[in-house]
Amino acid sequence: MAPHLKWPWLGVAIPSALISFIAYNAHYFVLKHFLSSTRQWIFECSVSMIWISYLLAILSNPGKPTLKKPGSSNRKFCKKCNNWKPERSHHCKTCNQCVLMMDHHCPWTLNCVGFGNFPHFIRFLAWIIISTSQLNWYFIKRILLIWKLRNDINNASFQRSEFIFLTILTPLNLFIWCTISMLLIRCLNNQILNGRTQIESWEMDRLESLYYHKKLVPILIDQIWKTYPQEVTPEKKKEAEIFLQKYERRRIGFESIVNFPYDVDLITNWNQVLGPILFTLLPWSKPQGDGTLFIKNDISKYEKNSPIDDLMLSLSWPPDGGRRQFDVKSGIEQSIVDGEFVIRRRSNSIASSSDFNDKPIQTISRNQWENQWGEQLKDFGVDIDEE
Repeated sequence: MAPHLKWPWLGVAIPSALISFIAYNAHYFVLKHFLSSTRQWIFECSVSMIWISYLLAILSNPGKPTLKKPGSSNRKFCKKCNNWKPERSHHCKTCNQCVLMMDHHCPWTLNCVGFGNFPHFIRFLAWIIISTSQLNWYFIKRILLIWKLRNDINNASFQRSEFIFLTILTPLNLFIWCTISMLLIRCLNNQILNGRTQIESWEMDRLESLYYHKKLVPILIDQIWKTYPQEVTPEKKKEAEIFLQKYERRRIGFESIVNFPYDVDLITNWNQVLGPILFTLLPWSKPQGDGTLFIKNDISKYEKNSPIDDLMLSLSWPPDGGRRQFDVKSGIEQSIVDGEFVIRRRSNSIASSSDFNDKPIQTISRNQWENQWGEQLKDFGVDIDEE
């Protein structure tokens, strides 16, 4: 979870101070004493790429919708922007705009990370790892040499300042390398391996929670009738009833009812968020598309008269509609008891079963749910009033 800083400007000041302190003290007090000019230039070039990527991540707009028409039935209207939000977009409370493919609001850039600047953000992390990896290697080699010559240290060409800064910079540099590596791995795991933003990964965790508490399928069935009214037939209602009974007996797997439509394959996922692989580390590389429409996998395609589980897999993301409250029109009743949402499926609901008729099911709203890290939707910078 991103920290909330009392003075937001510290979000930029702290990383800038750390980069400057490590990079330039390492160069002046350590590297210049034993490293060749060519390798010193290589190191300084990688540091320069850190600054360029960081500056672009701060100054580049993360992507602002320009649509004035909905384009598709699943898009939502943002009252604060007075515009339609494309798929995967959210309104950022801090930036005060809707952000295309919003990943999160980053306090370390004073900016959102979204479609427009996600490549710059990833390059910033990658160049930090490249630079700190060089320093780790040089520091270790230098420390081993000093240890080897420890008995003749007075005759060796070592300066006192070099000992001091090696002692300070080595653990600090290693710490930065470890923390940024973990952050980069998390980002790449979400976006490249799974095709998801951090918000969408949070959403997937929320859906899994609903699944394991036996609350998801009734909501998805309700969403099917709402999205595909042409599928509301006596035969399909009966199929939904049987499917729900199987789900309540835990005979239906999570992956068989929930599909993340934007996870296509590694190459497509990479191109959609980072641009061509060969140019990923270059500052002018841009992602594929315009941030309003994305390639979807084949599983997400709707085909009429498909089985009920295939219809679930074809629902738009998130498949439960991302609703704060449950729809009462299809046999799901809602009330509030002691400040909590209480859901009751009516006995005549097309999505109910005899085992659960009139049995209250407690749940909380989407905006209040938190994952295992204690993160709520608002912690990613999303303006929950516009969800």
